[in-house]
Amino acid sequence: MDHRAKRVAIVGAGTSGLAACKNPQWLLHRAEVWGGVSIGYLYMNRFAELMVPRPGAGAASRLLAALLAPLAWAISAATGAYYRRAIPMREHGMEPGHGFARGVSSCLLSMLPDGFYDKVKEGSVVFARSRSFVFCHDGLVLHGAGAEKRVVPADVVVLATGFRGDEKLRDMFASPRVKDIIAGSPDTAVPLYRECVHPRIPQMAVVGHAEGLNNIYASEMTAKWVARLLDGAFRVPGVRRMEESCAEWGRYYARRSGGGGEGQRPWRPCLGAVNVWYNDELCRDMGCDPRRKRMKGQGLLAEWFQPYGAVDYADIQ
Repeated sequence: MDHRAKRVAIVGAGTSGLAACKNPQWLLHRAEVWGGVSIGYLYMNRFAELMVPRPGAGAASRLLAALLAPLAWAISAATGAYYRRAIPMREHGMEPGHGFARGVSSCLLSMLPDGFYDKVKEGSVVFARSRSFVFCHDGLVLHGAGAEKRVVPADVVVLATGFRGDEKLRDMFASPRVKDIIAGSPDTAVPLYRECVHPRIPQMAVVGHAEGLNNIYASEMTAKWVARLLDGAFRVPGVRRMEESCAEWGRYYARRSGGGGEGQRPWRPCLGAVNVWYNDELCRDMGCDPRRKRMKGQGLLAEWFQPYGAVDYADIQ
């Protein structure tokens, strides 16, 4: 059979896949709202991060975030309303059950390919939600609420369901003692200082454990930090201080993702709403000026209100 005529089923949502999921994410068709305003101006600059109680920033950050909470709510509500009108989410049963700000802070949003909803409209792409699935002779059987079942014919099935990074890290080691150290505590998933170095295994660096709205950009910054650490440009602090930092960031992830209840772990580390602040900490460690736009002579307004991205850190080697 010609590969262009195959029926393909993608199981997953978010970065790994865009077809079927238990809890719909924000699947965006463009990164602009209201006729051309980039969401970077709403969520990816220094002023936007003042609305978030940034881990490690102290009591002043929490107080300022509380004062700006009404503005943060209004931006989230307006942005979410725009995308709900612009994208036929409800029509296809894919409307998220959480606000837009939650999507940013938990990395529960993805950018769709160009023309994606044109394909949905013509019927060549079909959404299907399911609590679970099993394989059958001709494809998949999706299990909905109650006893509801749906057969999805498929020649190819792509399992884009992600993975549990904390479990993979633990399973790398044979020693039960090391597995327990990796496992962390109720406050954190795998406790990694700067989302990279385990306080009690400082010889191990992990790049890419924390997610961002742009994972390549987030991982590149962490890799630069590791390279400078290995070059001896700076040293990590003592174990106790690193563990305190890990715990504070873990509590942040729990609050912003809606997880972290008693007996539960935070869902996953996401830098979406605090990416500039996280990069500030990496820059200070590396001895670089964190105010990248001011350093390049772009002015105070640019420093606070223009979106930050990979280009701002490109000169850090």
